[in-house]
Amino acid sequence: MSRYIQWTLLLVLLPVIVHSQTISISLDEAVELFKQNSLQQELARYDWLRKQGEAIQYKAYPNPEVSVNREQLNAGSIDYKETTYMVSQPIELLGQPFLRSRSASKSQRAAELQFEYDRLQLIRQVKALYAEYWQLSEKLDIYNEALEVIQKAQESAKERQVEGAFSGLQVQRFNVELSRYRKQRDQVQLNLRQTGNLLATYLFSGQELGTQIQVSDSLRVIPISLQEQTLIQHALANRADLAALEQMVDASELQYKVEKRNRLPDLNLNLGYKEQSDGAQGFVIGGSIKLPIFNQNRGNVTITRAQTHSRGTELTLKRQAVRNQVETAYERVELVFNQWESMNEDSMNASMLEAARAAYQQGRYSLVELLDATQAYIDGQTMIYDTIADYNQALFELDVQTAGRISILMSSQ
Repeated sequence: MSRYIQWTLLLVLLPVIVHSQTISISLDEAVELFKQNSLQQELARYDWLRKQGEAIQYKAYPNPEVSVNREQLNAGSIDYKETTYMVSQPIELLGQPFLRSRSASKSQRAAELQFEYDRLQLIRQVKALYAEYWQLSEKLDIYNEALEVIQKAQESAKERQVEGAFSGLQVQRFNVELSRYRKQRDQVQLNLRQTGNLLATYLFSGQELGTQIQVSDSLRVIPISLQEQTLIQHALANRADLAALEQMVDASELQYKVEKRNRLPDLNLNLGYKEQSDGAQGFVIGGSIKLPIFNQNRGNVTITRAQTHSRGTELTLKRQAVRNQVETAYERVELVFNQWESMNEDSMNASMLEAARAAYQQGRYSLVELLDATQAYIDGQTMIYDTIADYNQALFELDVQTAGRISILMSSQ
């Protein structure tokens, strides 16, 4: 009976044990897990496949039509029959199939390039979540350190209250501060859990979603040595979304040519074979052509001409947008780096907080001074880690806007 209970408990607790496992992940490992498991990436891939299917469908050549006709022609008692086997094939005389094939190839390439850019955007989101998770982890440690200092000071205050050196009001003040810091710490912990769960949706699937993540990389502030104009030129030459739009402009121009040529009629060629009851037989050749009297394909010509001009204008605006995006991202990196340099000159570390607690116990610090020092430590350290996270997130954004130029720079250092 006891063995049965043990097995029952094991079966009940096994999913909890599996789901509560913790895995240490570096930033590069997070990116690799995203590439292997991400459902968000799969959605982008399906959109790519859909666009490729549309391009394949556009260049498909019309299928031939096979028909069999049997005629029963009786004249009195004479049984007379004719059987005709016919193959009909539309033929575009002005080279439209070749234009459609070239247009489809460019559309397929555009879809592939757009997928590459969309995946870079998703990877940036993964990196940003990783930086946010790291920042919240460090912030949680800061609150735990502050709580430890306040708790030790509270214990000392209780001892002094027993000795008659402290009043109950002073001890109560510690209780209020402890409650406030615990509430703030718990909120940070909740945010950490939510960010970890969101990051897990990018890295895992299925039962692995319950995995607890622990970041193993410590983010740093590494200045970049590239000039803004260099990054702009690299982005204009290498951005996948810009190249995709250029391919779509070329595809639209080819589609416009196809529709203009479709104004002229195409030949429908018929080839067949006929058998008669009297033994006569032979090949049948025929053809038909549609007269462009009522429909001269003006609607499709107008549509594709407008689409071509529209995409050309969109390409011009896109180049301007790329410049603005790189400039904005570069300026954000510089601003955050300057913030980091200014606040890194006089920062308060954990040893200074411990020294404040010791000074309070020795009577050299008042209660207000200890609480102010604790709050200053929390604010200062939080600001430092926030700035480090903001700087790395700004770098991740600049990396996307410059087509991976920052990643290439960092990997070479």
